[in-house]
Amino acid sequence: MLEIEDLNSIKEAVVKLNGLKVVTSNRVGKKYGFRENKGLLSVFTCREMEVIVGNIQEGRDFSLETDIYFFELQAKRTVSLHFHSKKGFLIVHDVTEEKKLNEAKLDFITSVSHELFTPLSASKMNVYLLKDLEKDPEKLQILEKIERSLDRMETVIRQSKFLAMVQLGLYDFKMEQVKVKEILDKVLEDLREKIDSRKINVKLSVSVDMLETDRFVFYTILKNLLSNAVKYSYPESEVEIFVSREKLTVKDQGIGIKEEEKERIFERFYRGSEALKMAPGSGLGLSIVKHLCEMMGYKIEFRSQWLLGSEFIVWFR
Repeated sequence: MLEIEDLNSIKEAVVKLNGLKVVTSNRVGKKYGFRENKGLLSVFTCREMEVIVGNIQEGRDFSLETDIYFFELQAKRTVSLHFHSKKGFLIVHDVTEEKKLNEAKLDFITSVSHELFTPLSASKMNVYLLKDLEKDPEKLQILEKIERSLDRMETVIRQSKFLAMVQLGLYDFKMEQVKVKEILDKVLEDLREKIDSRKINVKLSVSVDMLETDRFVFYTILKNLLSNAVKYSYPESEVEIFVSREKLTVKDQGIGIKEEEKERIFERFYRGSEALKMAPGSGLGLSIVKHLCEMMGYKIEFRSQWLLGSEFIVWFR
Protein backbone atom coordinates (compact mmCIF):
# COMPACT_ATOMS: atom_id res chain seq x y z
CA MET A 1 0.00 0.00 0.00
CA LEU A 2 1.23 3.48 -0.90
CA GLU A 3 2.21 5.43 2.22
CA ILE A 4 2.05 9.20 2.27
CA GLU A 5 5.76 9.30 3.14
CA ASP A 6 6.39 7.75 -0.28
CA LEU A 7 5.20 11.05 -1.75
CA ASN A 8 7.91 13.20 -0.15
CA SER A 9 9.70 13.66 -3.46
CA ILE A 10 6.77 15.26 -5.34
CA LYS A 11 6.28 19.03 -5.44
CA GLU A 12 2.60 18.98 -4.42
CA ALA A 13 1.43 18.90 -0.82
CA VAL A 14 -0.51 15.69 -0.17
CA VAL A 15 -2.61 15.76 3.00
CA LYS A 16 -4.60 12.88 4.52
CA LEU A 17 -7.70 14.22 6.28
CA ASN A 18 -10.18 12.87 8.80
CA GLY A 19 -12.98 15.38 8.48
CA LEU A 20 -11.31 18.75 8.93
CA LYS A 21 -8.38 17.34 10.92
CA VAL A 22 -4.98 16.48 9.45
CA VAL A 23 -4.03 12.82 9.89
CA THR A 24 -0.68 13.10 8.15
CA SER A 25 1.00 14.78 5.16
CA ASN A 26 4.09 14.53 3.01
CA ARG A 27 7.15 16.76 3.44
CA VAL A 28 5.74 19.60 1.29
CA GLY A 29 2.48 19.50 3.22
CA LYS A 30 4.33 19.90 6.52
CA LYS A 31 6.14 22.93 5.07
CA TYR A 32 2.75 24.60 4.58
CA GLY A 33 1.69 23.74 8.13
CA PHE A 34 -0.36 20.58 7.56
CA ARG A 35 0.73 18.75 10.74
CA GLU A 36 -0.78 15.78 12.55
CA ASN A 37 -4.02 16.51 14.49
CA LYS A 38 -4.08 20.12 13.29
CA GLY A 39 -7.39 21.52 12.04
CA LEU A 40 -7.57 23.00 8.56
CA LEU A 41 -8.87 26.30 9.93
CA SER A 42 -5.61 26.76 11.84
CA VAL A 43 -3.47 25.97 8.76
CA PHE A 44 -4.76 28.46 6.19
CA THR A 45 -7.51 30.89 5.28
CA CYS A 46 -9.01 32.20 2.04
CA ARG A 47 -12.17 33.73 0.58
CA GLU A 48 -13.52 30.29 -0.40
CA MET A 49 -12.98 28.82 3.08
CA GLU A 50 -16.70 28.22 3.64
CA VAL A 51 -16.99 26.36 0.32
CA ILE A 52 -13.90 24.25 1.03
CA VAL A 53 -15.05 23.31 4.53
CA GLY A 54 -18.58 22.53 3.33
CA ASN A 55 -17.37 20.22 0.56
CA ILE A 56 -14.98 18.35 2.85
CA GLN A 57 -17.58 17.90 5.60
CA GLU A 58 -20.18 16.63 3.12
CA GLY A 59 -17.68 14.34 1.37
CA ARG A 60 -17.83 16.02 -2.05
CA ASP A 61 -14.90 16.01 -4.46
CA PHE A 62 -13.87 19.48 -5.63
CA SER A 63 -11.17 21.38 -7.47
CA LEU A 64 -10.51 25.11 -7.36
CA GLU A 65 -7.74 27.65 -7.76
CA THR A 66 -7.49 30.52 -5.29
CA ASP A 67 -5.18 32.72 -3.20
CA ILE A 68 -4.53 31.21 0.24
CA TYR A 69 -2.78 32.66 3.27
CA PHE A 70 -0.77 30.02 5.16
CA PHE A 71 -0.29 30.90 8.83
CA GLU A 72 2.96 28.97 9.33
CA LEU A 73 4.54 30.38 6.15
CA GLN A 74 3.14 33.83 6.92
CA ALA A 75 2.66 34.21 3.19
CA LYS A 76 -0.06 34.26 0.57
CA ARG A 77 0.26 31.72 -2.24
CA THR A 78 -1.83 30.98 -5.33
CA VAL A 79 -2.70 27.30 -5.17
CA SER A 80 -4.77 24.71 -6.97
CA LEU A 81 -6.75 22.54 -4.52
CA HIS A 82 -8.10 19.07 -5.29
CA PHE A 83 -10.06 17.01 -2.76
CA HIS A 84 -10.66 13.26 -3.22
CA SER A 85 -13.39 12.32 -0.78
CA LYS A 86 -13.09 8.52 -1.02
CA LYS A 87 -9.46 8.54 0.12
CA GLY A 88 -9.71 11.72 2.19
CA PHE A 89 -6.78 13.26 0.33
CA LEU A 90 -6.33 17.01 -0.18
CA ILE A 91 -3.80 17.84 -2.91
CA VAL A 92 -2.31 21.34 -2.81
CA HIS A 93 -0.39 22.50 -5.89
CA ASP A 94 1.39 25.85 -5.57
CA VAL A 95 1.06 27.73 -8.87
CA THR A 96 2.26 31.13 -7.62
CA GLU A 97 5.45 31.27 -9.68
CA GLU A 98 3.76 29.78 -12.73
CA LYS A 99 1.04 32.42 -12.51
CA LYS A 100 3.60 35.22 -12.12
CA LEU A 101 5.51 33.90 -15.13
CA ASN A 102 2.35 33.74 -17.22
CA GLU A 103 1.44 37.28 -16.19
CA ALA A 104 4.93 38.47 -17.15
CA LYS A 105 4.64 36.71 -20.52
CA LEU A 106 1.22 38.25 -21.11
CA ASP A 107 2.54 41.71 -20.19
CA PHE A 108 5.39 41.22 -22.64
CA ILE A 109 3.09 40.00 -25.43
CA THR A 110 0.64 42.84 -24.82
CA SER A 111 3.42 45.45 -24.75
CA VAL A 112 5.05 44.15 -27.93
CA SER A 113 1.68 43.98 -29.71
CA HIS A 114 0.89 47.54 -28.65
CA GLU A 115 4.30 48.84 -29.75
CA LEU A 116 3.87 47.16 -33.14
CA PHE A 117 0.27 48.27 -33.63
CA THR A 118 1.03 51.95 -33.02
CA PRO A 119 3.38 52.50 -36.02
CA LEU A 120 1.36 50.00 -38.06
CA SER A 121 -1.85 51.99 -37.58
CA ALA A 122 -0.02 55.21 -38.49
CA SER A 123 1.37 53.57 -41.65
CA LYS A 124 -2.08 52.30 -42.68
CA MET A 125 -3.59 55.76 -42.16
CA ASN A 126 -0.88 57.36 -44.33
CA VAL A 127 -1.48 54.81 -47.08
CA TYR A 128 -5.23 55.56 -47.02
CA LEU A 129 -4.51 59.30 -47.31
CA LEU A 130 -2.06 58.78 -50.19
CA LYS A 131 -4.58 56.58 -52.03
CA ASP A 132 -7.19 59.35 -51.80
CA LEU A 133 -4.75 61.89 -53.22
CA GLU A 134 -3.05 59.73 -55.85
CA LYS A 135 -4.40 59.58 -59.41
CA ASP A 136 -1.59 57.70 -61.16
CA PRO A 137 -2.75 54.05 -61.68
CA GLU A 138 0.77 52.62 -61.35
CA LYS A 139 1.39 54.41 -58.07
CA LEU A 140 -2.06 53.33 -56.81
CA GLN A 141 -1.10 49.71 -57.50
CA ILE A 142 2.06 50.15 -55.42
CA LEU A 143 0.05 51.68 -52.57
CA GLU A 144 -2.43 48.80 -52.71
CA LYS A 145 0.45 46.32 -52.42
CA ILE A 146 1.74 48.22 -49.39
CA GLU A 147 -1.77 48.19 -47.91
CA ARG A 148 -2.07 44.41 -48.36
CA SER A 149 1.32 43.88 -46.73
CA LEU A 150 0.29 46.02 -43.75
CA ASP A 151 -2.97 44.05 -43.45
CA ARG A 152 -1.03 40.78 -43.41
CA MET A 153 1.31 42.18 -40.77
CA GLU A 154 -1.67 43.17 -38.62
CA THR A 155 -3.13 39.66 -38.99
CA VAL A 156 0.15 38.06 -37.95
CA ILE A 157 0.39 40.24 -34.82
CA ARG A 158 -3.22 39.52 -33.79
CA GLN A 159 -2.90 35.79 -34.42
CA SER A 160 0.44 35.57 -32.61
CA LYS A 161 -1.03 37.31 -29.56
CA PHE A 162 -4.09 35.06 -29.54
CA LEU A 163 -2.00 31.90 -29.97
CA ALA A 164 0.29 32.93 -27.11
CA MET A 165 -2.71 33.53 -24.83
CA VAL A 166 -4.15 30.10 -25.68
CA GLN A 167 -0.81 28.39 -25.01
CA LEU A 168 -0.49 30.19 -21.68
CA GLY A 169 -3.99 29.08 -20.70
CA LEU A 170 -5.11 32.71 -20.46
CA TYR A 171 -8.15 32.31 -22.66
CA ASP A 172 -11.26 31.43 -20.61
CA PHE A 173 -13.39 28.91 -22.49
CA LYS A 174 -17.15 29.46 -22.20
CA MET A 175 -19.16 26.33 -22.98
CA GLU A 176 -22.68 26.96 -24.23
CA GLN A 177 -25.27 25.68 -26.70
CA VAL A 178 -24.28 27.30 -30.01
CA LYS A 179 -26.41 27.52 -33.17
CA VAL A 180 -24.28 25.87 -35.86
CA LYS A 181 -25.98 27.62 -38.78
CA GLU A 182 -25.43 31.01 -37.14
CA ILE A 183 -21.66 30.42 -36.92
CA LEU A 184 -21.51 29.04 -40.46
CA ASP A 185 -23.31 32.10 -41.84
CA LYS A 186 -20.95 34.42 -39.96
CA VAL A 187 -17.83 32.64 -41.29
CA LEU A 188 -19.17 32.63 -44.86
CA GLU A 189 -20.00 36.32 -44.59
CA ASP A 190 -16.49 37.15 -43.32
CA LEU A 191 -14.85 35.15 -46.12
CA ARG A 192 -17.31 36.09 -48.87
CA GLU A 193 -14.90 38.34 -50.79
CA LYS A 194 -12.20 35.63 -50.81
CA ILE A 195 -14.71 32.93 -51.84
CA ASP A 196 -16.21 35.03 -54.64
CA SER A 197 -12.84 36.18 -56.00
CA ARG A 198 -11.86 32.53 -56.61
CA LYS A 199 -15.40 31.53 -57.66
CA ILE A 200 -15.45 28.72 -55.11
CA ASN A 201 -18.68 26.78 -54.60
CA VAL A 202 -19.09 26.13 -50.86
CA LYS A 203 -21.31 23.10 -50.24
CA LEU A 204 -22.83 22.83 -46.75
CA SER A 205 -24.07 19.69 -45.02
CA VAL A 206 -25.26 20.14 -41.44
CA SER A 207 -26.93 17.36 -39.45
CA VAL A 208 -27.12 19.14 -36.09
CA ASP A 209 -28.78 22.41 -35.05
CA MET A 210 -26.92 23.05 -31.78
CA LEU A 211 -23.48 22.15 -30.44
CA GLU A 212 -22.14 22.51 -26.92
CA THR A 213 -18.89 24.36 -27.48
CA ASP A 214 -17.13 27.68 -27.05
CA ARG A 215 -18.64 30.06 -29.62
CA PHE A 216 -15.41 31.94 -30.40
CA VAL A 217 -13.31 28.75 -30.55
CA PHE A 218 -15.74 27.02 -32.94
CA TYR A 219 -15.87 30.15 -35.12
CA THR A 220 -12.05 30.45 -35.17
CA ILE A 221 -11.48 26.77 -36.02
CA LEU A 222 -14.05 26.83 -38.83
CA LYS A 223 -12.87 30.16 -40.25
CA ASN A 224 -9.20 29.12 -40.35
CA LEU A 225 -9.96 25.75 -41.97
CA LEU A 226 -12.32 27.26 -44.55
CA SER A 227 -9.96 30.16 -45.28
CA ASN A 228 -7.13 27.69 -45.99
CA ALA A 229 -9.41 25.50 -48.11
CA VAL A 230 -10.47 28.47 -50.26
CA LYS A 231 -6.97 29.93 -50.44
CA TYR A 232 -5.38 26.74 -51.76
CA SER A 233 -8.25 25.56 -53.97
CA TYR A 234 -8.24 25.80 -57.75
CA PRO A 235 -10.52 28.54 -59.09
CA GLU A 236 -14.14 27.46 -59.71
CA SER A 237 -13.69 24.29 -57.63
CA GLU A 238 -15.76 23.08 -54.65
CA VAL A 239 -15.22 23.15 -50.90
CA GLU A 240 -17.39 20.92 -48.70
CA ILE A 241 -18.25 21.65 -45.07
CA PHE A 242 -19.90 18.96 -42.97
CA VAL A 243 -20.96 19.41 -39.34
CA SER A 244 -22.46 16.72 -37.11
CA ARG A 245 -22.64 16.17 -33.37
CA GLU A 246 -19.39 14.21 -33.57
CA LYS A 247 -17.22 16.15 -36.02
CA LEU A 248 -16.50 19.08 -38.33
CA THR A 249 -15.09 18.33 -41.79
CA VAL A 250 -13.70 20.79 -44.34
CA LYS A 251 -12.74 19.23 -47.69
CA ASP A 252 -11.29 21.00 -50.73
CA GLN A 253 -10.20 20.21 -54.28
CA GLY A 254 -7.01 22.22 -54.08
CA ILE A 255 -3.27 21.73 -54.40
CA GLY A 256 -3.06 19.38 -51.42
CA ILE A 257 0.03 18.79 -49.28
CA LYS A 258 3.24 17.08 -50.35
CA GLU A 259 4.04 13.90 -48.44
CA GLU A 260 7.34 15.26 -47.07
CA GLU A 261 5.60 18.39 -45.74
CA LYS A 262 2.69 16.74 -43.92
CA GLU A 263 4.43 16.38 -40.56
CA ARG A 264 5.15 20.11 -40.40
CA ILE A 265 1.83 21.70 -41.37
CA PHE A 266 0.83 22.47 -37.76
CA GLU A 267 4.12 24.24 -37.00
CA ARG A 268 3.88 27.94 -36.30
CA PHE A 269 4.76 30.08 -39.36
CA TYR A 270 5.40 27.01 -41.53
CA ARG A 271 4.11 27.13 -45.10
CA GLY A 272 4.70 24.56 -47.82
CA SER A 273 6.84 25.40 -50.84
CA GLU A 274 3.88 25.56 -53.23
CA ALA A 275 1.67 27.35 -50.72
CA LEU A 276 4.14 30.23 -50.70
CA LYS A 277 3.75 30.61 -54.47
CA MET A 278 -0.03 30.23 -54.56
CA ALA A 279 -1.31 32.63 -51.90
CA PRO A 280 -0.15 35.03 -49.17
CA GLY A 281 -0.52 33.94 -45.56
CA SER A 282 0.97 34.03 -42.07
CA GLY A 283 1.46 30.30 -41.49
CA LEU A 284 -0.39 30.59 -38.17
CA GLY A 285 -3.89 29.38 -39.08
CA LEU A 286 -3.38 25.63 -38.65
CA SER A 287 -1.19 26.17 -35.59
CA ILE A 288 -4.03 28.08 -33.93
CA VAL A 289 -6.53 25.38 -34.93
CA LYS A 290 -4.34 22.65 -33.45
CA HIS A 291 -3.84 24.43 -30.12
CA LEU A 292 -7.54 25.26 -29.80
CA CYS A 293 -8.43 21.64 -30.47
CA GLU A 294 -5.98 20.47 -27.81
CA MET A 295 -7.35 22.95 -25.26
CA MET A 296 -10.94 21.87 -25.99
CA GLY A 297 -10.11 18.16 -25.93
CA TYR A 298 -10.87 17.82 -29.65
CA LYS A 299 -8.86 15.63 -32.01
CA ILE A 300 -7.77 16.97 -35.40
CA GLU A 301 -6.66 14.80 -38.30
CA PHE A 302 -6.26 15.31 -42.03
CA ARG A 303 -5.97 13.48 -45.31
CA SER A 304 -4.32 15.03 -48.33
CA GLN A 305 -3.13 14.09 -51.80
CA TRP A 306 -0.73 16.30 -53.66
CA LEU A 307 -2.51 18.24 -56.44
CA LEU A 308 -5.88 16.60 -55.58
CA GLY A 309 -6.98 18.28 -52.37
CA SER A 310 -7.14 18.06 -48.58
CA GLU A 311 -9.67 17.10 -45.93
CA PHE A 312 -9.44 18.29 -42.31
CA ILE A 313 -11.54 16.59 -39.65
CA VAL A 314 -12.10 17.90 -36.11
CA TRP A 315 -13.56 15.27 -33.80
CA PHE A 316 -15.55 16.79 -30.94
CA ARG A 317 -15.63 13.63 -28.84
